[in-house]
Amino acid sequence: MDEKIRVTQCEVVVPPAGGTFETQLVVIVAFVTIVLCGCGILLRSSGAEEYTVPAWQVDAFSDLQPEELAIFNALLTSAPEIEMIHEDEFDWPSVTELAEAQLPPFVQDSSWRSDGSYHWIRNIISTEDKHIVLYMGNPGDDIKTGSFLLVMLHDHIKKQGNAGVASHVPFEVWIHPSSSPSFPGMSTDQALINGGWREVVARKGEREMKKSRGEDYF
Repeated sequence: MDEKIRVTQCEVVVPPAGGTFETQLVVIVAFVTIVLCGCGILLRSSGAEEYTVPAWQVDAFSDLQPEELAIFNALLTSAPEIEMIHEDEFDWPSVTELAEAQLPPFVQDSSWRSDGSYHWIRNIISTEDKHIVLYMGNPGDDIKTGSFLLVMLHDHIKKQGNAGVASHVPFEVWIHPSSSPSFPGMSTDQALINGGWREVVARKGEREMKKSRGEDYF
């Protein structure tokens, strides 16, 4: 007589040794890491202040029309060249000389016509410690834009090594809402502001502020 042998299966679950402790430790480390990173981000972002444009200034990237922005960029490009000419020849170049040197926006090319056909005049102001020239541009009748003023500030005292005497950068760009304003008789900030001029700045945070107004502006 055959005997049937019945085998009963038995499942035994063996928990890993120390598994709960290791999981808790990983969770705690991840939580601490997230908290520390969050605190670091908050501390770094809290130190960055957002600067608004004062009423006497204009933001080049948000306040200018396309034609005006083109004139502003051209002046930024030509201003260092004008300063170099002054260094070499000890005189400020005339508008005709700037046009002959193919410097925008003084040269009357296709870009000059599309950007408003600006007509430029020069005025030199000499003081005891500064040799200043003003280039004022008035737009033509076909495009209604503002007038521009390039102020070149050549500080002779600072050139002799007395750093800190002058607080201005070598040049500034100002704009007037009128297409035919009076030529400024003085080049101080307050005189220009009183005459309706506003300084154009390419502002992108503290770095650009220092670039446009000097490292000691803040």
